[in-house]
Amino acid sequence: MNAGPPVSEKERTQFAIEGMSCTACAARIESALKDVPGVETAYVNFATASSLVRHTSQVDPSAITQIVTQLGYQVRQDGDRQSIQKSHEAALKKRAAPALLIAAFAMVTMFIQFPASSWILASLSTLSVWWAGWSFHRSARLQIAQRALAMDTLVSLGTIAAWGWSMVVLIVNADQNLHFGGATSIIGLVLLGKWWEARAIRASGDSLRALANMAPKWANLRDGTEISAYDLAVGMEFIVAPGERVATDGRIIEGSSSVDASQSTGESTPIEVAPGSEVAGGALNGDGALVVKATAVGEDTELARVARLVEEAQATQAPIQRLADKVAAKFVPLVLGIAFGTFILHWLLGHGINDALIAAVAVLVVSCPCAFGLATPLAVLVGTGRAAQLGIVVAGAHVLDSSRAVDTVVFDKTGTITDGHPSIVEANVPFDQDVLFSLAGTLESRSGHPLSRAFDSFRDADADVKNFVSHPGRGITGLVNDIEFRVGKAELFDEVPSELALSNSEGTPVYLGRGATAEGVVLVGDQIRPTSTEAIKLLHSLNLQVILLSGDGHSIAQQVGQVVGIEDVVAEVLPEEKQSHISTLQSQGRCVAMVGDGVNDTPALAAADLGIALQSGTDVARNTADITIMTDDPRAVADGIALSRQTLSTVKANLAWAFSYNLVALPLALTGTLSPTQAALAMALSSFLVVINSMRLRKFSSLSSPVHQTAN
Repeated sequence: MNAGPPVSEKERTQFAIEGMSCTACAARIESALKDVPGVETAYVNFATASSLVRHTSQVDPSAITQIVTQLGYQVRQDGDRQSIQKSHEAALKKRAAPALLIAAFAMVTMFIQFPASSWILASLSTLSVWWAGWSFHRSARLQIAQRALAMDTLVSLGTIAAWGWSMVVLIVNADQNLHFGGATSIIGLVLLGKWWEARAIRASGDSLRALANMAPKWANLRDGTEISAYDLAVGMEFIVAPGERVATDGRIIEGSSSVDASQSTGESTPIEVAPGSEVAGGALNGDGALVVKATAVGEDTELARVARLVEEAQATQAPIQRLADKVAAKFVPLVLGIAFGTFILHWLLGHGINDALIAAVAVLVVSCPCAFGLATPLAVLVGTGRAAQLGIVVAGAHVLDSSRAVDTVVFDKTGTITDGHPSIVEANVPFDQDVLFSLAGTLESRSGHPLSRAFDSFRDADADVKNFVSHPGRGITGLVNDIEFRVGKAELFDEVPSELALSNSEGTPVYLGRGATAEGVVLVGDQIRPTSTEAIKLLHSLNLQVILLSGDGHSIAQQVGQVVGIEDVVAEVLPEEKQSHISTLQSQGRCVAMVGDGVNDTPALAAADLGIALQSGTDVARNTADITIMTDDPRAVADGIALSRQTLSTVKANLAWAFSYNLVALPLALTGTLSPTQAALAMALSSFLVVINSMRLRKFSSLSSPVHQTAN
């Protein structure tokens, strides 16, 4: 699997960065952070104005933020990306509007002359170049000082060259060959393009902000007291009236209702809840009144966890983005050399300094890698945000490459294809059934296996459990009130009496016994999820091979596979054998996605190229996976893979356009066919097209939705 080992909270430092003007700024900061001893990985994302640094516990977080400050940027420890994005957008708008008006005035003076028009234009262009365009000059100064040239260097040098030469010509020989119009149009159009980008980036963060704003600000305690939701503590009981949102994660202790969690999980159908049901903060209550006991608050809630995971995913980089950054880093110095060579060549060919300067400035401006730098981060930002709206949490941008290459999807059966709510459908316990069921329920309460839930109602909460041992693929053993007890497959016992037979084969046999001899057997059944068959069809429509990998017997596994449409079924596999099977598929050249939900699936999830866990699964399974499905609907697996593929396809289209644009526009600028004004307009339009293409991902619909099916 592409994701690295889990890193503890104290080894992760995340903060917002203010002052970045382009992706080159992010690359420069990231490079500096990676050079800090003890830093394992560092990601800086211009689109989200954020940084994520993983490091050893010996690294002082303040030393990390100090590096960013020394580079000339501001660190926001509160991580308020939205305010940074809003202020950045407002600043661009404030400077773009007058710059565009000045550029328009410059165009007018090309056709209409009046007394002192050249001097008025010179004054206005000075305002445009040195006030409206100050951010470019400041950034260029930092880039030159740090020997990391980028887009702002090209804009700054181009506009200063055009403005400076025009001022010299105006003073020496007024009204002859002035290029103030080129300088002002470059500033105005580039600012307009960057304002478009800023608006798109802020809009693409709507999904994450919607998650953050779902939880209500106030909660009504059971005694009628109204308190801030931030003051809720674990164990407090609060009331959720009909039509209200749940204040924080909790367990229902009174009342029944239907709860709509679609905005946070993508689950389209409201879920019926009753005492004992778990509800997540932000879920919308239906017609019933509920009393909920808080089980998690603040940053420990499911909503906060999902928002944090999405934010971290957006802060990371896809491998294709790192390649684009390397190309951009080499491209800018090359452009500077080409621009200088263009100036010399035109001058030597007798075109004069004016024409040579125009051609050189056009080369500088038209080659600004705005579109190239935005191609990946903006698409990733929009794609991961849309995934969160559909209840799909992506662990990082690296998942895009894994999803693209996946050709085989392996499913665990219990809790994924089936609903994970097993029950006892048949029992053959000749003696002491109540006693054996109580012992089994108590011992199974320590197990994380999905089938253990079949014994939940028999648990003795006052019983003492010691020496609990899980035997993966076989069962569990332990002492319950000092009585040795075993629950599991027949292989867990030394002897299984022949009379312990079952009449039904549609389920999993589980043997019980006080000691080495089995004393009873029960058949545990698990219903197939109603959407599993459609999920398999959707995966087949994506040209994916689907395999069912189960620890159950051949008959039950084959039966489930036949019902849902999986022909390739592998049964009676131990957890370590699941991992081995994944490795075997990979050795055959397959790129494998593993879908699971239990502790026993964790080795296979870790070994797979793409690990996918369902929300109903264990914490360790979700923490190991690359993608977490926030519903129990396996159709979301197909949605996650399809959306990841479409996001990567969008990135490639963006990069192809950015490269093609430079391939066509640069020769035109070299030959003097393209003026600086036209170059600035072409550059702004190229960025605009990348923005529009990326924003199309917001319209991605679930493969199972009527909208998608109608479109196809």
